[in-house]
Amino acid sequence: MSGDGFAAKRRAEDAEKVRPAVNEPSLIEQLKDQAGSMAGMAGMFVVTILLAMKIQPFYDHDEIRAFGSEGATKAGFILLELVFIFIFTALIIYLARRNMQKFIKWGVLGILWIAMMYTLYPLTAMVLVPDPPALTEDNIDVSEAYIVAVEEGGANFFYVDDPLSGNGTLMYVGNAGEIEYWSHEITPEEGFDSETVRIMHTADGIVMCEGTRWVLLNDETGELIDDHPKDCDVGLRQEVTAPEQPPADWKWESCDGEDNVPQDWSVVNNMLEPISFHNDGDFGPRDCGDGWFFPSAFDSTKIIFAQEFGTDHFLIVSSQWAGMVKFPTQGQQGAQAFPGEEVETTWNTTLSGGEQFLTATIGAMPGMNASGQDSLLLGTSSGQVLGWDVHENGTVEDRMNMQLSDSVHGLLLADCCSGGSNDLWLIEGDHLRIFMGSGLRELTRSLDVGGDADRISMALHNIDNPNSDSDDAVLLMEDNGEWSSVQYEYLPSDQGLFLIYTIPGLIALIVSVGMMIALIKRPEWYVINTVGVMVGAGTITMLGVSFVPWIIIIFMVLAAIYDAWAVYKSKHMLELADTMVNLELPVMLIAPQKPTRGRIQMAPPEASMDVTTMPPPPRKGMEETMLMGLGDVIFPGLLCISAMSWLPDVEGPLGWSAPIWVAIGTMIGSLVGYCVLMTYVARGKPQAGLPLLNGGAILGYFISGMIFIGSSAFVFNISLF
Repeated sequence: MSGDGFAAKRRAEDAEKVRPAVNEPSLIEQLKDQAGSMAGMAGMFVVTILLAMKIQPFYDHDEIRAFGSEGATKAGFILLELVFIFIFTALIIYLARRNMQKFIKWGVLGILWIAMMYTLYPLTAMVLVPDPPALTEDNIDVSEAYIVAVEEGGANFFYVDDPLSGNGTLMYVGNAGEIEYWSHEITPEEGFDSETVRIMHTADGIVMCEGTRWVLLNDETGELIDDHPKDCDVGLRQEVTAPEQPPADWKWESCDGEDNVPQDWSVVNNMLEPISFHNDGDFGPRDCGDGWFFPSAFDSTKIIFAQEFGTDHFLIVSSQWAGMVKFPTQGQQGAQAFPGEEVETTWNTTLSGGEQFLTATIGAMPGMNASGQDSLLLGTSSGQVLGWDVHENGTVEDRMNMQLSDSVHGLLLADCCSGGSNDLWLIEGDHLRIFMGSGLRELTRSLDVGGDADRISMALHNIDNPNSDSDDAVLLMEDNGEWSSVQYEYLPSDQGLFLIYTIPGLIALIVSVGMMIALIKRPEWYVINTVGVMVGAGTITMLGVSFVPWIIIIFMVLAAIYDAWAVYKSKHMLELADTMVNLELPVMLIAPQKPTRGRIQMAPPEASMDVTTMPPPPRKGMEETMLMGLGDVIFPGLLCISAMSWLPDVEGPLGWSAPIWVAIGTMIGSLVGYCVLMTYVARGKPQAGLPLLNGGAILGYFISGMIFIGSSAFVFNISLF
């Protein structure tokens, strides 16, 4: 409910009890009389939302959202928030009826202090912490070459020089190409040209498939160890694995009948095929036949990642299917085996519709020791980053699910600056983003990298920084054969968190405590408003970044319905507002028509009035003071911040992004609702504020969203839980 409507209602009721009805002034006259208060209230309304927009980038990170990135589209969580509002309201009324106002006052003051800290900390950090240097992209003069594999840790990688010529060279390098370990001339089958090159690590070395040949290379020198004139999209080598307690007659037999030797495999034509097959007449433990089929969603020509795990499993990812595959051990039964059996998996996942996996990386997650548990991260065309922990025994466990606004074209888990744990480097659309720590806190530094490839490969090289205890870094990126690099200068502020023991945290703590003391000792109108604006901005930001716009709109509609019922039907909102006013709590904004020095007493006398007597004169400032509950500002502000946080980051007019313009349009819509609300308030009629304010904000969002972004402003994959 609007607090100003409440105050107007009280004054109107008191007057009706003691004097006969007189001709009321016109609406225009009433609006003129209260124009100063209305303008002041509108100004504080706008300032609160603009302040929330200012601090929004500080909290626009998944680890800070109330329910993480996964919870941003869950309507059930916002319903839970509404239930908490009901419980809080009931608790306040219960305590007030039992004259336990002290518990109400100090409990609410504690909550308000926390919310104020959420505003003061980023404002203090903006003033005291220098902005880190911007990332800059430099083009590298390299002839057409393609990164085909990046090793775990990101420092070493393989690339192919001029792969489509038929006589390219496989290069194994490190430190962003500064170190050349070895090179190998690619020799495809005579009469055929290489079109793709894929690398797979195995216990015996490096398996390379370049379309027409299966090649095993020494991983230290690049020298040829073995090869097969076999078409392949990915090459594998299955090592001999003896049971812990092998029976006396145990033997491991390859598909070509040899005992206790590795078995070579190729993935081609959507099949796992043995190399080379013949049987020496010994129908032993397995007969491999012509191979095993992958599921129909698998496409061997669009493999983006493959890696062996232990000696019994390998992980493989194509455009729509990923799985941990178990090497065949029993074979296809029967004297004359034939294709038809599907590969055995310990884990697999399939994308539906047109969604595709675009990029992959493997390594320890941020916040863990860089040599710790390996996790597989996959980026999709719909903006998902999916993660699983993978183990040597072939087991796979869910790890994370991050939803972004645009396609994910690049992923890299690598330790920037020799910090001891990996960071996540991510290319969303054409935007490079960096995440650090176990909570995946996003750094403020980012860069538009351009490019149009589905997959952008990245490698990282740490370099010494003589001015810091930590290293700097060079990030190398390859996009359709074009190379570029980014220089990353490490700053301690990159690791900063919302911590009280930091300098910004200490200053924010001191200022907030001082303001709370001023509020308790001298609750003058400007003190109450200052606290109210900061509390409102912090609350708006923390909730606004946590939910997508459709969830916020649902919240606003339900809250408006509840507000109307609580004001017009149950009327318990009047009792709640009366309690808050009597306790002089800053849960509202105050706009005096004629600002005065000294303490403004907002509450009317608690004792009941005799209807035969005139009411006592209004207390100082009361007769021309307008009140508005913070909730009337917070709800429209939530939609503004949600638009900034979740709408596609496309360019808008005057150099501002389109989400900012949508946020401004939403705020303007709420101001239109405010103007309509004031026509009721000026007449002294009690009025629920949220239906008009929220309705105006939602209308402003729809109009500005369609103008600046289009239909994508209304597309969010929401669910109940």
